[in-house]
Amino acid sequence: MVPSRLAFLQEFERELDSISLRDWFESARKREPVLHEFSDPVALRSFLQTDERDPRKPQIWRALVRSVHAQPEPARLFVLGLLEPAFGHLMNRFAGDDLDGEDLWQETISCALAALSNPRLPKRPAVLAGLQLDTFYQLRRRLRGELSRAKNTAPLLEEMSSPSRSQPRDTTDEETVLVRLCRQAGVGKEGFTLIRLTRLQQTPLTELAPHLSAAYYRLFRRRAAAEKRLDAWLAAHPDWRCRAK
Repeated sequence: MVPSRLAFLQEFERELDSISLRDWFESARKREPVLHEFSDPVALRSFLQTDERDPRKPQIWRALVRSVHAQPEPARLFVLGLLEPAFGHLMNRFAGDDLDGEDLWQETISCALAALSNPRLPKRPAVLAGLQLDTFYQLRRRLRGELSRAKNTAPLLEEMSSPSRSQPRDTTDEETVLVRLCRQAGVGKEGFTLIRLTRLQQTPLTELAPHLSAAYYRLFRRRAAAEKRLDAWLAAHPDWRCRAK
């Protein structure tokens, strides 16, 4: 699973001073004359992430992509880190109420990795623009599929959380306690439903969303957030368990 955006940025900053990245950069400088004037990865990052238009930038990006293909690690993290601001702008084009921010970040990075690994990329007239466009089109295609599946997830949650019309379901003591606890802890309807379905009724998350899909991880994180809120509230109210019995 791709790290969160914050974790990715932290890893990128740590990697900038790593011996492995410096060794890779030295090898790239020997192969690519356009990189000679930059002493280390930090200097190159500072140059590429400025807003200044410079005729050297297209050739530098071509050299970087060629170097990634020649020696992928740790170059891929470095190149994706250079592109992180651009990915932020790209994500803004897709952000909305139906998309979780971390899901969108993971999909963006996965699409960027696929675009970066394209062996034809270094031969394109504009390497950076081609990399960004390929990432955009792959992301749009993936999100269309994920949103289609996600639309089916919410009705399924509603259907599974509602009592059968022909056979009314008795509320268990555990569910009564869960209802009261969620109300006290401020856990919303979806968090309560996820906990009830997957914990009390033992319904696998894979019945609610395709395994390891963006929708699956979204439900997983929302359940985890709801359970964390419950744990925190119980820790602050240790006598509640006795009153609930």
